Amino acid sequence: MAIPKVLIKKGTTTQDIFATYGLKVTKFPYILRPEAKNIATRSYYDQDGDYEYIPATLKYKALEFNVTFAYKGALNGADTYVKNFFDFIMGAEISIYSEHAKVGRQKCRVVSNTNDPKFFRAKKDVVEFDITFKTNDPNTNITLTL
Repeated sequence: MAIPKVLIKKGTTTQDIFATYGLKVTKFPYILRPEAKNIATRSYYDQDGDYEYIPATLKYKALEFNVTFAYKGALNGADTYVKNFFDFIMGAEISIYSEHAKVGRQKCRVVSNTNDPKFFRAKKDVVEFDITFKTNDPNTNITLTL
């Protein structure tokens, strides 16, 4: 069975993270809709519910989402592959797309990564870590191809 691709685009370069870095994605969120912003609400204590003004065109808040990555490979391989992956995605605007979830987001950046990854080194390296991404275009679902 083929591994569903997770593609990351930085500038004009699109990479399959498994083919390039040996990383698999074990958790990618199925993002439905971001939270709307600027909904004017008024609440009265003597009445049920709220009075809300919903504009004709909704605007959405930036969206943060977590992706879990895993590397399993040659002894000491994680030192190179995971570092190179972080070097590629850090400090730049990227796009990310999951073939499995059919979800892609653009105008993303790395917000944070786990400071306590799961790590095992014996005859092979096994590492699992989370990265939190923020997208400033939370409503557009994109598709990336190689």
